[in-house]
Amino acid sequence: MDRETTVADTGLTAGLARLAAQGPAVPPGHPALDAATRAFIDTIGVALAGWCEPPVGLLAESLVEGVEARSLLGGRRLAARDAALLNGMAGHVLDYDDVAVHGHPSVVLVPAILAEAQRLGRSGGDALRAYALGYEAWAELGRRESGSYHLGAWHPTAMLGTVAATVAAAALNRLDAETAIHAIAMAASFAGGLIANFGSPAKPLQAGRAAASAIEAVSLARAGLTGSPTALESPHGFLRAISPGGAVDVDGPLRLAAKADDLRLLSEGLSVKRYPVCYASHRAIDGAIDLAIQERLRPEDVARITVALGRAPAATLRFPHPETSTQARFSLNHNVAAALTDRAVGFAQLSDDYIHRPEIAALYALTETELVDDECPEQPGLARFDRVRIETRDGGRLDSGPIRYPRGHARLPLCDADLDAKFLDCARHGQVAEGPALLERLRALETLTDLSELVA
Repeated sequence: MDRETTVADTGLTAGLARLAAQGPAVPPGHPALDAATRAFIDTIGVALAGWCEPPVGLLAESLVEGVEARSLLGGRRLAARDAALLNGMAGHVLDYDDVAVHGHPSVVLVPAILAEAQRLGRSGGDALRAYALGYEAWAELGRRESGSYHLGAWHPTAMLGTVAATVAAAALNRLDAETAIHAIAMAASFAGGLIANFGSPAKPLQAGRAAASAIEAVSLARAGLTGSPTALESPHGFLRAISPGGAVDVDGPLRLAAKADDLRLLSEGLSVKRYPVCYASHRAIDGAIDLAIQERLRPEDVARITVALGRAPAATLRFPHPETSTQARFSLNHNVAAALTDRAVGFAQLSDDYIHRPEIAALYALTETELVDDECPEQPGLARFDRVRIETRDGGRLDSGPIRYPRGHARLPLCDADLDAKFLDCARHGQVAEGPALLERLRALETLTDLSELVA
């Protein structure tokens, strides 16, 4: 495939602006549109599940009425940026949204596109193409960082997402390349979010704020405000600012898709979560469930649990003794304990009552980590393999073996039936009675002439 042009000739900021203004056409029925449809289904499903969470309710109460777009639940009319903010927070509050290239692309892209497409009266096909272009921008930014953002301070979903969603929103607005440059420059200044806020409601708020900031950046650029044409690649620019160790390539060639078949959404894909917890623990959960089933293991049989994993995931899973469901989502100890006890990690295993059950809490102290420095070439920040080893009270030693891809990974994807089942389970958790009807509309998203029909 012919992707490369030089940054010296065009500039990274200008290159992403051209992607927004002149990116490849995506014909009807193309696999990239199918992949984007799956992203919308998964993201909207987890957002429906998140609507019942108290932090989402608090945010909703703070927003004033508008006319540009509807929220996902209840059809409340809001300004487009507020609809993106609210839907983005709802989509990330349970940490159940998809994963790729340093973070969670869809939970920023989908809320921004959904809100802005409603405001503009764009079609489902327009929205899906915008998603593919936004993902392309995200992947181009992400591949330039050779370190792990999760070993730094900046929240990569919020940082990369603001810029990528701006590319998507600029495409929906049909901005010319010059105006898109200024939108991207402002988005780079708007981006923000801290890893220190993981395990608190501020983390999902950061994802929602990224989606809202993308819409605001495009609006301001359309109004005539301008920014630096080298905001991303400058020595004082975005990528250098957020790089945890300075190992970022701002001078290498652009590798943006010239045609639909080359889109990274197809070559790199999305990893859909099977469990509503931080993705850093998913390999270990798979390993623990498999061992528990194969060996008919009971929690009281366990003497010691050792999980081998990379340094960045270990740093992210920062709550060995969680006190709340939010903390439990970032607790390797809790997720392994639930996996061994129930052979499942779902909504039921994340209630406050479950977290404090004595037999669950007893397993927390038995779990330890072993750091692995052999990094995965496909999944930045992760070890090449994770592994779960369990010692039993009768002297037995159980070993999961190396685990490369968790279930739902882009290389081990969920089938459509499993994705639909996840969506419907999320709708039930969010007490959304019309889940099946909404799923049917989402499956036909490419054919909708106006995205307002989706949330009517």
